Amino acid sequence: MLIPLALLSACSEPEEAAEEAVVVSVRVEPVQRRALQAWVYGQGTARAVQREFLTFADAGRVEWLDPQLRLGSSVARGKLIAYQEPARSRAGLANAEAALITARSEIAQAQAAEREAQATLELARVTLERYRTLIAQNSASQQEFDRAEAEFAQAQAAQARARAQTRSAQARVGSADAEIAQARLVVGDSRIVSPINGVISRLNIEQGRYFTPQTVQTTSEANALRTVPVVVIDPSAFEIRVDLPSYAYRQLAIGSRVMIGAGERPTASATENGNGDAASRSSLPGGPPMPVGDYRIAGTVHAISPALDPESRTFEAIIRTLDRAPQLQDGEFVATWIAQPTRQPALAVPLNALRTRNNRSFVFVVDRQRNVAIEREVRLGVQSEGRQAVLSGLREGDLVVTAGRARLSNGVAVRILGQPQPAAAQRPKR
Repeated sequence: MLIPLALLSACSEPEEAAEEAVVVSVRVEPVQRRALQAWVYGQGTARAVQREFLTFADAGRVEWLDPQLRLGSSVARGKLIAYQEPARSRAGLANAEAALITARSEIAQAQAAEREAQATLELARVTLERYRTLIAQNSASQQEFDRAEAEFAQAQAAQARARAQTRSAQARVGSADAEIAQARLVVGDSRIVSPINGVISRLNIEQGRYFTPQTVQTTSEANALRTVPVVVIDPSAFEIRVDLPSYAYRQLAIGSRVMIGAGERPTASATENGNGDAASRSSLPGGPPMPVGDYRIAGTVHAISPALDPESRTFEAIIRTLDRAPQLQDGEFVATWIAQPTRQPALAVPLNALRTRNNRSFVFVVDRQRNVAIEREVRLGVQSEGRQAVLSGLREGDLVVTAGRARLSNGVAVRILGQPQPAAAQRPKR
């Protein structure tokens, strides 16, 4: 039995030596304190701050549509876009203007009659006073005085009637002015004119087609956009309305800066990869997936609702863009990251140092005395720009493995790339 035992011992020694020779090459980074920026994530639809839905007030044939205009065309404030058949509305305006001319003529006649009545009254007053003096001197008869007194009363009544006619004529002028204003409004309602400087985002009419107001559906924004004749927007400023969870309410403030990600549809939850690697967490709502400086569209919090939605238990925040003419489309889905107040510096590690297993987060720390990797469970805090705060499990200056983790397990010997190594790396004794 001695010979087989000796052979077995001789065969196992090379295997043990090979196992002892396994050393994993890794890259490390020291744990440092950093002031991480925390963010509140939201999703919403970008809408132009100024949007004008333009329509005709009455039914009618679209007589003219500017042939130079198309979707995306720029229009200036006051630009005529289209109008309906003008005959009926212009006839109403012409009638109102004719009525105004007549009313003004009547008021001129009434004022002339009033001046004549005033002159007659003044003459009757002088005549009455003269007969009053004569009768006191017994130079006129009572009958002559009574006749002068009656003429004076008649002159007073005539003056009152003339004044009433003047007021009536003035009222007719006012009525005619109102009719003209109404007629002009009708003419205006048969025309579509841009009230702002902007671009045409919707054009749902054609020249020669008959339009009725009943075709415009206002039950939803989508229906209105499809059925209203013209929509003009100002593309220089956009706003995004986002619904945020109730716990984020005290983390926001008016004026907080916002990073806006356009052309993407981020998810509200993370998906770990098959190895449990947490490096993909850079796309999580905990922080923007790109460095802050790479975002071309910035904004600020414009308004915050003080009330919660009773069903979703969320509140609304309104974000407005800062840059003039940001590269956004009206109606575009965007992701937003709202900056929270800056926190005190905390220990932080790169995201590619983190791993997870059974819903536990851990890192590998290099023991420099023995040159081995030690698995450490950690409790995580906020995430920002490729790093995540560590609330417990590490000390400042610890070397965490950032590359080479796939071959690591607790106690495996390691070689730190880019740093001088001891003559031999020893495995810990078992």
